[in-house]
Amino acid sequence: MFLLSVEFPKGPLPQASRVVLVAEDEVVVRNIVCVMLHKEGYEVLSAADGKEALELTREYNGTIDLLLSDVNMPRMDGVSLAEHMIKERPGIRVLLMSGQTSSELRGKNIRLPFMRKPFVSSVFRNKVRDVLNGPPAQPEEV
Repeated sequence: MFLLSVEFPKGPLPQASRVVLVAEDEVVVRNIVCVMLHKEGYEVLSAADGKEALELTREYNGTIDLLLSDVNMPRMDGVSLAEHMIKERPGIRVLLMSGQTSSELRGKNIRLPFMRKPFVSSVFRNKVRDVLNGPPAQPEEV
């Protein structure tokens, strides 16, 4: 399993104020990540791959604040998805994640915020917050 520790804060959930689109082909990982984000108060949209994520965003009329995507997925990888999302939704933030080693990712030339799987929930929460509070993704980062 990718996520080694899931710890949720006690008390009432914060009001959802940001929308996160999760694109992850591993069902278990996607479900855990979505639950973690929901518990943090985010509105969560989820997709099984890049093409599904892109279709979902074209049908969704609201703002999407963050794309959280696995790098390697069938039909459309996370880097290609990020490229499309940055063009179609200026102002979006992007956080990519992967369980691959550095050597496996070397050819991808990733310059967007990145997180390696597995991760613990506290590190995940902080990284998501940091990316959401940072500048929007730029086309030259892809």
